[in-house]
Amino acid sequence: MSAVTVRGLVRRFGSVRVLDSIDLTVSPGSHVAITGANGAGKTTLLRVLAGLLRPTAGSVEVLGGTIDDPGVRKRIGFVGHLSSLYPRMTPLENIRFWSNIYEAPEATERGRGLLAQLGLDPDDRRKVGSYSQGMRQRVAIVRALCIAPDLVIADEPLAGLDADGARVVASMLGQARTVVLATHDRTPFPQAGLYALDRGRLQPVQR
Repeated sequence: MSAVTVRGLVRRFGSVRVLDSIDLTVSPGSHVAITGANGAGKTTLLRVLAGLLRPTAGSVEVLGGTIDDPGVRKRIGFVGHLSSLYPRMTPLENIRFWSNIYEAPEATERGRGLLAQLGLDPDDRRKVGSYSQGMRQRVAIVRALCIAPDLVIADEPLAGLDADGARVVASMLGQARTVVLATHDRTPFPQAGLYALDRGRLQPVQR
């Protein structure tokens, strides 16, 4: 069983076809990096895989089920362009809230360790609304990984991070079981298979 199977995926916004007949297979335990210019459709593709957008046409199977299945979604860790954290909560409160939604009580303690790995104090009582962009990005990464997901979908996960933070996050993602990510810089992800998205079409890239 593939972790992700996409066949003939089309996504339009009005008359604009952003994704055009995309096929993609991601095996369990593999990592895939998708590159492309701004506006190429990387974010749209990842949001479709995560179940946040519906395809206009084609089929998408994730973790052996459909993206409409809540049980499937609970097995996906998603990192988007925006952190989507609750600004009036502390980092650990955000993680605890997320753990409850995913019915994964052990995720809170795992999140404490991940926060520390990323140089953040798990017991910091400041609200994340007071954090810098890079600090919020670190918390968002931890929130996605603390549930020990079977699949991580990450949109520019290193955006806003300094060199040390980017290195640690790339290492964390490298330890995740199956990863599909969009990135402008493929260097931190040497283990990932590469694909280029251009004019709505997805093609494999030789290193």
